[in-house]
Amino acid sequence: METLKLVCLNWISHERDKYIWEDMYEHSWDEIIGRIYLLRAHDAIEQTRYNPHMAYYEEALAAFEQSLTLLAKGEAQREYYYRALADKALVQCYLGRYDTVLADIDEALAQLGDFYQSILKGNRAAVLVLTGAFSQALTLLEQELYEHPDDTDLQFTLATCLLHMERYEEAYAAYEQAEKHHHFPDESGLLAARQHRQPDWDNL
Repeated sequence: METLKLVCLNWISHERDKYIWEDMYEHSWDEIIGRIYLLRAHDAIEQTRYNPHMAYYEEALAAFEQSLTLLAKGEAQREYYYRALADKALVQCYLGRYDTVLADIDEALAQLGDFYQSILKGNRAAVLVLTGAFSQALTLLEQELYEHPDDTDLQFTLATCLLHMERYEEAYAAYEQAEKHHHFPDESGLLAARQHRQPDWDNL
């Protein structure tokens, strides 16, 4: 899980090299090389935890695009393609490029199974918050929390959505609920909600 401007985003295309090598002689080369590019993408993302430089997100985006080109070919398992597509959308969020993000997430939602549905809907809600569609985000977050009431990522994103909407008491309560089960390192949203003010969004 990562955070961006006080919303939670979850990656779903992580790979482990041991599984790629185990599959080498049972899957197409396009799929194997496509999955190797997923490794490169996530290696670049990992670097942003130590040095949040845009160049690493650009590197990750390029690796996802190479992966998608290979995974789009007929013999590759389609699940890898849609997981990569969903995560490419998240990288674009970090680069501030929102044009196709929701469409990519919606395509992944339509194609991936139950295991990924709640994660992708949480990501979709986060993107709605990031793009200012707070009412739509709130509706989706409330629906998901009805199904998954203990999901701290959803609670944290809900708190931030409510903060944007200047519903400070509800936002503070939601941040407190999220913090009960998971410590989020950035408490600027919680502090802003407590003080009934907006944080400095541009510098988060």
